[in-house]
Amino acid sequence: MSFQIKPATRVGICPLVAAYSESGCGKTYSALLLARGLAGPTGRIVVADSESRRASLYADVIPGGFETFDLCVPFSPVRYVEAIDAIEASGAAVGIIDSGSHEWEGMGGVIDMAAECEDKSGRPGLHNWKSPKFEHAKFVQRLLRLKIPMIVCLRAKYKTRQKKDEKGKTVIIKDDVTSPIQAEDFIFEATAHFEILPNHSIIVTKCSHPQLRLCLPEDKTTPITIEHGAKLAAWCAAPGSAPTTPPPLDLNALKKELWTLTKDRHNGVAKDLERWLWAEAILSESEALETCSPERLFEIIADVKAKGAA
Repeated sequence: MSFQIKPATRVGICPLVAAYSESGCGKTYSALLLARGLAGPTGRIVVADSESRRASLYADVIPGGFETFDLCVPFSPVRYVEAIDAIEASGAAVGIIDSGSHEWEGMGGVIDMAAECEDKSGRPGLHNWKSPKFEHAKFVQRLLRLKIPMIVCLRAKYKTRQKKDEKGKTVIIKDDVTSPIQAEDFIFEATAHFEILPNHSIIVTKCSHPQLRLCLPEDKTTPITIEHGAKLAAWCAAPGSAPTTPPPLDLNALKKELWTLTKDRHNGVAKDLERWLWAEAILSESEALETCSPERLFEIIADVKAKGAA
C-alpha cells in the first residue's frame, strides 16, 4: 500500500492567508510584516508582484529585506500557478502574491477568458465560463498544495445593487462591508483571512482554528506587525492536539461498569445479562461475555448506552 497513515499533528502545516481591502489600506505592507514574522529574521521572502512593483516601495523598511519579481500580463490562472512554482523553487521561506485579484479580473484573467470564449462561440451563456473556471480551479488547487506559507493580497470593493424604495423608485444600495475581488468562494480556502481597514488595523473574517485567532490583532485599532507573523509561525510549528497513545483499557473496570449499567436487566445473574445482550443483538450468540476482550467490552458498553439500557 502506498499510503502512509500516521497521527495528525499541526507540525509542518503551511498556512494560506488572504488579506483584502480597498486601495490604500496597507495590504502590501501588512503582508510583508506578517511574512517577516513567519519567515524569521533571516528567512527569505519572495513576492510575486502584479501591482507595478508596489511591494518594492517598502524595500528599505522591512527588516531583513525581501525579493520580488514582476507578475505581468497575461494574468491567467496558469501564470499564477507558474508564479507559485517559481516562489517555491527559489527556496523562499514565505511567499506573497500581490495581488490575486488580477487572476480574476485582470487582463488575461478569468473574466477576460470568459469574454474571449463568448467572442469565439458567438453566443452568450454559462458555457463560456467552463474552460476559464476549470483553469481557475487548477490555481486554487495549487494553493492547497503549498510547501511554504503563502499570503495572497486581494483588492476589495463595496458591492452595489439596485433596489426599489418605498415609492417604487429604483435606488442604488451599497454594501456595508467590502468584498474581495475574486471568485466568491476563493477566500474560504484560506487558513485565515481578514479585511484591512483604512487605519491599517484588521477585521478577522475567518480562522480555521480557535487558537489561530490569538495570533492576529485582537481589536480594530491594532495593525499587523512582525510579532503577529512570529506567533503564527510558532502556532504552525506546535504539535497542537496531536493524539497520544491512550492508556490500556482496564478489563475489571469495564466488567464492573457493564454490570452496573445493566443492573435492571440481569438481577444479579451473569447468564441473564448475556441472554439479554443476545436478545438485543448487542452480543452475537457466538460470543461469551467471559471471553470478550477489553476492546470488545468497551464496544458493548457503548451499544448498551446507545440503547438507553441504563
